[in-house]
Amino acid sequence: MIALPETWCVPVVRGDFRDDGVWERLKYEIASPTDEGWMARVEFVEDRALIGLDAVDIAAGCPRAYPGRYRHPVVFVVDAVTVAVPEHPLLVVNLNERVGTGPFRALPRQVQSIENNLSLANMDFFEFARATDPDGVFRGF
Repeated sequence: MIALPETWCVPVVRGDFRDDGVWERLKYEIASPTDEGWMARVEFVEDRALIGLDAVDIAAGCPRAYPGRYRHPVVFVVDAVTVAVPEHPLLVVNLNERVGTGPFRALPRQVQSIENNLSLANMDFFEFARATDPDGVFRGF
């Protein structure tokens, strides 16, 4: 089981440490407001325990325990795929025990939309997962 941080904000967890420049760019993109002025309420966390784990292992290690255990219904993970692929799609893992939808990937500039809508209960996780492109990446509506 992966130990997620105790935070009021949605965690963006770094699990791949091969490229500090990518990590810094991702943090900047995620922390910057969108063109519409939306900001993501996230906390950046580094977790060396995730090194070497793939998306399946990470998703399986994050128990669906929202709202009982977690204050946030989702976690974003910067894994080996995020670092290696030019668009840097983050792994988006569902923590909501009431939603059975599995993980998907999202571009860094979509974190604001996902976090805002899930935190406000304006949309559900499955709505974002269903809106992914054929390659499994959410690029926006």
